[in-house]
Amino acid sequence: MAKKKRLSKKALNTIFIEGLDDHVTWHSDTTSFPLLVDLCPRSLRLRVYLWNCTNPPGGRALGEYKIQIILPGQKHGERGHLDYSDGRMPIIGALVRDGEDIVFAFWDAEKHLDFAYSCNMQVKADVIVEALCTKVSETTRKNNERIVCARPQFLYDAIIRRMDIMHEELLGGTYES
Repeated sequence: MAKKKRLSKKALNTIFIEGLDDHVTWHSDTTSFPLLVDLCPRSLRLRVYLWNCTNPPGGRALGEYKIQIILPGQKHGERGHLDYSDGRMPIIGALVRDGEDIVFAFWDAEKHLDFAYSCNMQVKADVIVEALCTKVSETTRKNNERIVCARPQFLYDAIIRRMDIMHEELLGGTYES
């Protein structure tokens, strides 16, 4: 089986923006990392960190996908911290490709405030597969982190769910409350 070529940041960002369709009111250049995105109707201002999600043979348990987090300017041995400035909420996401199928996975940024260079983050295949059959799928990891997955056409729903989870955990209610 031929190894899949990783998508460029521009390609990842373009697929993300196109999936959000008319919910996007503004976005930074598609070559930027992280990508800045403003959404409506809920007036969300996001800082989106996107990676390719892979399942390399021998690299992970069967049925598990991973990303390796390296932030712009982060050097080997340095701790990473997401940027919350300018009223933007960070989103940690990845694009999973399996044949023609594409699914985005979103981790909980609040559970990853401080991380090592090239930190691994995983998502199980079952939640990816479920996202192919539903609008939004969700799983809870052992550390109580909830990962949200969706196909590109349901990205807005997945982002709203990601925001609802954050509000539930921080404030005890949903984003709409």
